[in-house]
Amino acid sequence: MTANNAAPHDAVPHGPTRTGRQVTVRFAATTGGSGPLTRGQDDMIRCIRRDAPEQTNKESVWPVPPGASLAAGLHALRGLVERHESLRTSFPPGFGADGFPDSQVVHGDGRFAVTVIEAGGLDDRELDALAHEVGRAGVAVPVELTSVPRIRFTLLADGPDLLRLVAVVCHAGADGVATALLVQDWYALAAGKDLPPVTAPTPIQVAAAERARRAAPR
Repeated sequence: MTANNAAPHDAVPHGPTRTGRQVTVRFAATTGGSGPLTRGQDDMIRCIRRDAPEQTNKESVWPVPPGASLAAGLHALRGLVERHESLRTSFPPGFGADGFPDSQVVHGDGRFAVTVIEAGGLDDRELDALAHEVGRAGVAVPVELTSVPRIRFTLLADGPDLLRLVAVVCHAGADGVATALLVQDWYALAAGKDLPPVTAPTPIQVAAAERARRAAPR
């Protein structure tokens, strides 16, 4: 994980301006591949291409384990992306005139950026205000379908200590139920716990099952 140039961020209401730095997190998973879209992915991509980002993105503040370090938080985000194929899935442009994606690509390795904002000296109320303001600002920014993950993460920290995690979730990456599972997994990983293997069908497996059902004789 490496730090890049600093980037400006929104201010706490009635407080000093806070700036963030970009940290690059590299992941290397054991699975990857490509396949057709699921029906759900097709629907959400149409919404994302048609609607304003505020209608397809959602912000939330995820819980942070007591005493968690910034390093543990970054490590947990890497583990979360490696664990869930949906977070490593991109949708490259298709060959049609409008470029609508016709496939999904699960990346076995790659990198993503996490914003880290130094927020030392703020009390809990001010931290919550900053977290929600960062989230609201992030909702208005489109999430690229060709990049992974389609969740943008911002960590509020006081030096080596992790204070808050702000997530802006694109609905093409996770719906409400899936997001709740991601939050649980994130918390466990940030707390240093081991998780059992994922047993739910992957998006590529879901797409294959949908095609098999459509092709089956009636």
